[in-house]
Amino acid sequence: MARWPRLWEKKRGKRRTGSPIFGSVGEAMFFASLLFLGSIGLVAVVASIAFESVVATFLFPEATYVAGECVVMESQLGEKTLDGGAVRYQPEILVHVHTKNQDYYGWTYRRNATWYSDREAAQKIVDGFRPGWVYPCWYASYDPSTVILRRSTNFALWSILLVFASFATIGTIGMFYTMLLFGASAERRSALAKSAQKIELIGDLLPPSAYPNIPSADNLTNSPGVRLAYRLPIEVSPAWWLFATLSFSLIWCGMTAVFALGALADLERGEPNWLLMVLTVAAVGVGVWSIYHFLRQIALHTRIGPTYIEISNHPLLPGRDYKLHLSQAGRMHVKKLRVTLICEEEATFLHGTDVRTETAKVYDAEVANFRGLVIRPGAPFEELLHFQIPTSAMHSFKSSHNAVHWKLIVDLDAKGAGHQKRSFPIVVYPPVKLNS
Repeated sequence: MARWPRLWEKKRGKRRTGSPIFGSVGEAMFFASLLFLGSIGLVAVVASIAFESVVATFLFPEATYVAGECVVMESQLGEKTLDGGAVRYQPEILVHVHTKNQDYYGWTYRRNATWYSDREAAQKIVDGFRPGWVYPCWYASYDPSTVILRRSTNFALWSILLVFASFATIGTIGMFYTMLLFGASAERRSALAKSAQKIELIGDLLPPSAYPNIPSADNLTNSPGVRLAYRLPIEVSPAWWLFATLSFSLIWCGMTAVFALGALADLERGEPNWLLMVLTVAAVGVGVWSIYHFLRQIALHTRIGPTYIEISNHPLLPGRDYKLHLSQAGRMHVKKLRVTLICEEEATFLHGTDVRTETAKVYDAEVANFRGLVIRPGAPFEELLHFQIPTSAMHSFKSSHNAVHWKLIVDLDAKGAGHQKRSFPIVVYPPVKLNS
C-alpha cells in the first residue's frame, strides 16, 4: 500500500531527519512563484501597451503612441521670465495631423514642456522645422491632439520591465536547478559538487592539500582582532536578513503603487475595475506588513547591536587552552547571555531512492553564562573568556557524505528583543604540531 510522504521523518534522541521531498517541493514552489510573477508581469505590461489600456496610458503614455507624419505649419520661440529675472525659451511648433477620423492643428514639441536657458540652443531646434515640410511624429491613436515631435526615454517602463524580467530569470534558473537535483542520488550530488569545484572562485576556497578533508581556515583568519589575534566571522549575519526584508518591501511596494495608480485611473474614468481594486487592496495589505516587518527588524537590529568574538589563535588543536574576547553592543536589558562550544556531526546518505541528511550535536560545553546585564549605547559588554578543545575531540571534517562542524554559539535573551542566536564557525585540526 502506498504511503503518504511525511513532512518530518523519524526522530532518534536529538536527531531529526528532514524530508528531502518536501524540501525540494518547497524550493520548486518558491522559484515557480518567482517565474509566475515575472512572466505574468511581463505579459501584463506588454499587453497593456499593445491594447493601450488605461494603466499604460496613465503610467507611460508615450509607449502607447503610434508613429505617423505631420506637416509643420509654423514655428516660433516661446519665452517666459522667472521671478529672478532669468529668461527661459521653449521651441513651439504648429503642426497639422491628418488621420482617418479627424484633422488636428496644434502647437507642440515634447509631451512635457521643455524650457532652455540657452536661447541659441532653443532657436537651433526651431530652425530645424521648416514650414510646409513633412516630419515624423507620434500620437495616441484615439486622440491626435497628443501629437509630439520628440519622444523621451521612459525610465519607469524600463524599470518595471527589468524587475519582472529579473523575477522570471531567477525563477527559470532556480526551477532548472531544482529539477536537476530533485531525486538525485548522493553519488550524483557528489559529482555535481566536484564539477563545481573546478570553477576558479570556488577552487580558491578549497582546503590545503596537507589536510584535504579539513575545511580551510583562511577565511576565518583574514580579519585581525583588536584585543586578540583574530576576529571570527559570523556564520549568518543579521544584516543579510535585514537587506532581504528591505529588498522585498521595496519591490512589493513598487508593484503595489503600479496597481494602485491603475485602479485609481479606472475609478476616475468612471469605469472601475473591481478585480484590480481587490488585488490592489490585498497588495497594500502585504506591503503594509512588509514595511512593519522591516521596521521591526531595524528596531531589533538597533537594539541588539553587533556581536564580536575574537580568538587568541586559529586553527585550534585538541587539548589546548584558548582565549576569547566577547563584545556585545546594543541598548537592552539582557536576561541571559550564554556562550557555548559545540560540535555537530552531519551525515548524508541514500535511503531507498531518497537522499537524507541527519545532524547530531555530539559535544556541547558552556564557556560562559551571564545574567541580568544592562547594555547601554556606546558602552558594549566586554569579557575575556577561556575555553579548551577536548583532548579526544574529533577534528573538523568535510566530505561528500559526512561533515564535522565546530562552532561557538552566542545565545542572547533580552527584554523586548526575544531570543537571538549567533554562530561563529571555527576549525579544529588533528592533534599534531602545526608547521610554522
